[in-house]
Amino acid sequence: MVIAVALALLDFAPVFFLSLGLFFLAQLVDRLDPRCRRMALAGFFMVMIGALSRAISNLDLAISGETIPILSALLFVFCGPGFTLMAAALIRGRATALGRHAARDPWIVPTVISWLVLLGAFYLNASVEGDDAWKTALLGLALAGSASTSFAAASLGLRRQLHMAAGLFVLSLAGVLVVIALRTLTTQNVWIQLLGELTNVAAQAAFAFAAWRVAAEYHARVGPTAAK
Repeated sequence: MVIAVALALLDFAPVFFLSLGLFFLAQLVDRLDPRCRRMALAGFFMVMIGALSRAISNLDLAISGETIPILSALLFVFCGPGFTLMAAALIRGRATALGRHAARDPWIVPTVISWLVLLGAFYLNASVEGDDAWKTALLGLALAGSASTSFAAASLGLRRQLHMAAGLFVLSLAGVLVVIALRTLTTQNVWIQLLGELTNVAAQAAFAFAAWRVAAEYHARVGPTAAK
């Protein structure tokens, strides 16, 4: 039980680093395109709520032996749409930095995508036995949003010659994929869980550092032509 609780407590570390990184990226979006500030902050809070809920659920499972289903489900329900909003905000911010203006409301595309996937997940949960199908749909949305967020941020970093930061975004994404593979494709034991937790901490710490480095480079609010 002590080991299980320790691993559950360790699960809060990647939540902290992920939230920190997304906060830095939300600040970056505000500097590049203030119109997308609320969208980026909404994405930040949604991912933070989902990840924190899952960490609390895992801690409760380690202590009491029982999980809280609604807290565990919030990871999938909130993180997918949250990453989608953050990715859309960063992509719009990058376009603004390049001098490309889009007239349409920035909320439309990520909101429509998120609702379509959420409705699809609801349908799968109601019509397919077991709970893996709907989780897979929402996990796919979260991974796509996370990858788009990382690549958009890496692209902004490369525009300022921040090659290490760009590389860290890619390594962070690769680390997340490794964690998912360890949790879904391997037989679980203490060592596999520890490896997964440490990999997740390292991946999210790399994400936070890269996000801080890129956001710091765009230290002042910039217009369409101010960025290089």
